[in-house]
Amino acid sequence: MRMGFRFATALLFAAVVLSGCGKSGDRGSSYTEADGERLANKKCATCHDLHMPAKTSENEVAPPMFAVAVHLKDWMKSDSPAMQRAKFIDFVQDYVINPSPQKSYCDPASLKSYGLMPSQKGKVNREELAAIAGWVYDHFDQKAMLEIIRRENYLKSLPPYKRVLETKDCKVCHISGADRVAPSFEKIAQRYGIEGLENIKRSIREGSRGRWKGYSAPMRAYGKDMSEAQIEAIAKWIAAGGREKGR
Repeated sequence: MRMGFRFATALLFAAVVLSGCGKSGDRGSSYTEADGERLANKKCATCHDLHMPAKTSENEVAPPMFAVAVHLKDWMKSDSPAMQRAKFIDFVQDYVINPSPQKSYCDPASLKSYGLMPSQKGKVNREELAAIAGWVYDHFDQKAMLEIIRRENYLKSLPPYKRVLETKDCKVCHISGADRVAPSFEKIAQRYGIEGLENIKRSIREGSRGRWKGYSAPMRAYGKDMSEAQIEAIAKWIAAGGREKGR
C-alpha cells in the first residue's frame, strides 16, 4: 500500500489535477464553501482519490485526499480550530500555485515517491482554492471517517434484505406510509406469495402503476439504484411475509 508518510507534498492535497484539468472559474463573485466539493471533483479527483475511507492503488499518482488532509492537520497543530483551518487554506492557496520542496510538509521519501506537484497556475484561482481547501478541511475528518466505517460494518452485519431496508426508501411507503401511500409488504405477500416472486422483482426493477386499487401514487423503478442481488434479497423477504422481527 502506498499510504504511509509518502503522501507527497502535503500540498498535493489540493492537487488540482495534472496538467490538463479545469481552468479557473469564470464567475465574478466569490465561491462559497458549498462549491468546494464540486470544485474538488472537477479539479482534484484526476490525481487524488476523494473517497472516505480512501481507496488506494499501486499506480496512484498522488496520495488520497483524506490522507493529505489528516497529515496536514497534524503538521499544522493549533489550539484554535479556526486558526488551524485558516492556516490550512492559506497553505493550499500558496502551495498549489507555487509549489517547492522547501514549502512542503512532506518527508523526503514521500516527495521522491510521488514527485513535486506541478504548479496549477492558470488552472485554478485563489477563490477556488479557498473553497476546495475549506471543503477538504471540513469533510476529511477522522471522527467522520470512523463513523462511516462503523456504519459500513453495521450494514455488512445485517441480512441482505435488512440492508436494503436500511439504505433505500422502501419503508417510507410500504411500512410507515402503508395504506396511505402504498400497500404494506404484508399485503403484497398475501397477493403474490413466493409464487409471485418474479412479479415482485419486476415491480422493484421497473416500477409499477395502477396495480393496486386505492393507491394512485406510482412506484418508481429501482433497477438503476439496486443490484440484482439486492432486488432478489428484498423480493424474497417480501414474498415470504414482509414482516420485520419484533413487529
